[in-house]
Amino acid sequence: FLIFFGGLDQSIECESVDRTSITIPDIQFSLIHQLEKVVRSSIHVVIMSGSGLDLTYIRDSPQFDSLIWIGYAGQSDGLAISNVVFDQYNPGRRLPIAMYSASYVDNVSMFDMQMISSSTNPDRTYKFYTGKAVYKFGSGLSYTTFLYSWNNDSSISSSYSILSLIKKNYDEHRVLIRLFRVNVTNTGDISDDDVVLAFVRSRKATMNGEISPIKQLFGFERVSLAVNQTKEVFFPLTVRHLLTIARDGTKWLHPGSYDILIGQQHMHTLKLYGQSIQWASKRHVFPSNENI
Repeated sequence: FLIFFGGLDQSIECESVDRTSITIPDIQFSLIHQLEKVVRSSIHVVIMSGSGLDLTYIRDSPQFDSLIWIGYAGQSDGLAISNVVFDQYNPGRRLPIAMYSASYVDNVSMFDMQMISSSTNPDRTYKFYTGKAVYKFGSGLSYTTFLYSWNNDSSISSSYSILSLIKKNYDEHRVLIRLFRVNVTNTGDISDDDVVLAFVRSRKATMNGEISPIKQLFGFERVSLAVNQTKEVFFPLTVRHLLTIARDGTKWLHPGSYDILIGQQHMHTLKLYGQSIQWASKRHVFPSNENI
């Protein structure tokens, strides 16, 4: 087999240097096409960059058996990569960004920093992007498999009064709504790490006129597991994770149903009931101007 190393360097992306595209350099694409013509064995690709790239062609070509993306590494990057390629180490990583197709940047205005789509911008990030990403935020493969399940004391649904939450504290970081406990089991054939991602999403498309995120990360935990081993991980959900930020910068807590996802798996539905409030550092403001 053959391993192709490519990507970017700091002559293309660094402080004060803006890229003109999110594709790999043309000369590398030319070499890739030549390799496809002459190499009859499998080709494995390692791409190094400090930001997202459109890797659609490599992903979809049947001649490329694997693709590894890494950020800029240190002096031992060669050894680290070889250990991963030759199954000596399983990194258990998750992609920290979403990777878009090359045409995405043609639709982005440098003068519009909104997260939600407008006449000059598409949606941004996993929270709002409704298109098909080349690789989604949180993507990652493993040499083994994992199973997620609730701990015995985690039910499939719960409900809370907004009024009861606001009486606890004015600090949204400290008002705990629920502690979710998840069992992670290594169901494969080798020991490995898993990075467990916890998301929350509103079932309402909009909240008082503001577009709700598709989902929002509220926790992640790395866990090392031997074959058939199970460990418990914890994800605290606080008021901060359910606040909606209005266009004027104010924070609001709205009633409604919220789904808790562990990875892509729907595990729990949480319901807030009562009246919408503006969450503030010293007092909470109700739409009716009734203050508590």
